Amino acid sequence: MTTSRLHLFLWAALCAVALPSCSSDEPSTPDPIEISNGVFVLNQGSMSANLPGTLTYCDYAKGSATQSAFASANGGNVLGDTPQDALSYGTKLYVAVYQSNLIRVIDRSTLKILKDIRPTAEQGSQPRYLAAADGKVYASMYDGYAVRIDTASMAIDASVKVGPNPDGVAIYNGNLYVANSDGMNYLEGYANGKTLSQIDLKSFTETRKIEVGLNPGAVAATETGLCFITRGNYSDIPTQMKRLKSDGTAEVIATASLICSNANTVYFINAPWGGDPVNSVGKFDTTTGQTSYVSIEAIDFPAAIGVDPITGDIIITAYNESYGVADYSGPGYACRFNAQGQKVATYTVGVNPCALTFNTTFIPGSGE
Repeated sequence: MTTSRLHLFLWAALCAVALPSCSSDEPSTPDPIEISNGVFVLNQGSMSANLPGTLTYCDYAKGSATQSAFASANGGNVLGDTPQDALSYGTKLYVAVYQSNLIRVIDRSTLKILKDIRPTAEQGSQPRYLAAADGKVYASMYDGYAVRIDTASMAIDASVKVGPNPDGVAIYNGNLYVANSDGMNYLEGYANGKTLSQIDLKSFTETRKIEVGLNPGAVAATETGLCFITRGNYSDIPTQMKRLKSDGTAEVIATASLICSNANTVYFINAPWGGDPVNSVGKFDTTTGQTSYVSIEAIDFPAAIGVDPITGDIIITAYNESYGVADYSGPGYACRFNAQGQKVATYTVGVNPCALTFNTTFIPGSGE
């Protein structure tokens, strides 16, 4: 056998011995596991009391809440005037600060400012609510626009005109839905606030306006459905939760004022100003169309609701009571319930706790 043929024979024999070690029996690197560490509570503050907005962080493991977490991480820099919504997306936290007319982009682990996005006049002003998908963040702008933010450049890269005073936003089936509230036209009964704008995400153009009812507000989406609140006129036209049917019409699901979504369920409570305490949370399954309820310890004056995407815990923020009415200038609180409605914890938060977003992280999988 020649030297070259001998080398080839030895190489083939070595490969035959090595091949079994590459079989599927070898342990593979387990997938990372997403866990939930806590919840950020966005506090709107009070313009009448000259109190700026703040961010409270509720740590599940420690069982405690860090007040003014943003200011502490940024040398006392205030969050801004009347922040409206917060969104965790990727490694960042986005905060729409309505009166200050900016969208803050914050590092979620350090809470330090990465960038302040200040829209131009052509892009709209007074950001309200936020949604995200496929590397983009979307915001409603109360002067009549919706904008798209690229998460890599942290800049607005597109804007589209919608209806008057757009409010809640959500993404469903390749579209952004924006609630046109006409909220500044309250003296005329929100006459032009009766639609959702449907915006195609690929072209970022409005494809239609959908008649849904008077004064639409919050919007919540799952993979199998879209729901929203129409707030009526706070008098003879009540606030209702509705879903968008496949034929483009709106169907009433329940009397409700606050909603959020998790998996294929939209959660709702009815908490009108001066109403009775809330003692249950509604669950609407957008796949089956079925509604059920979870009993909870009664809460006076709820302000916001959220559901932890990992644990399924239900978080409801609320105002404290002062002389029989809601205290809009003092600290509020957040109640955390498990999925069965049992109270897990209560946290003190800031003034007017208006929105929630969760702090999840990935850890290496445990394997077997």
